[in-house]
Amino acid sequence: MIKAEFFRKEADRIVSFEMSGHADFAESGSDIVCAAASVLAMNVVNSIEELAGYQPIVDIDDGYLFVEILSDLSDKQIEITDILMNSLYIGLRDIEKEYNIYIRVK
Repeated sequence: MIKAEFFRKEADRIVSFEMSGHADFAESGSDIVCAAASVLAMNVVNSIEELAGYQPIVDIDDGYLFVEILSDLSDKQIEITDILMNSLYIGLRDIEKEYNIYIRVK
């Protein structure tokens, strides 16, 4: 099972998230739950770099991803990052609605 946990601070802003585990929905390479969650998570990291203009703190390994937002950001970077992180949360939560035995979001 994939476990995704979001951590919030300051006015309920998401400041980091952690994903771990494997969905085990299907064989490796055919697992649509794992693929969907992975694409959403990596897209938010790449989008933060491209759209907000900074590199978040990232720790990645097989079946594990941790992303932490920097604390010294401009108001514009905070706004962009907040939208992207909330979009990730919504996307993963929607996957969980359909595949709740394969992914948990909190």
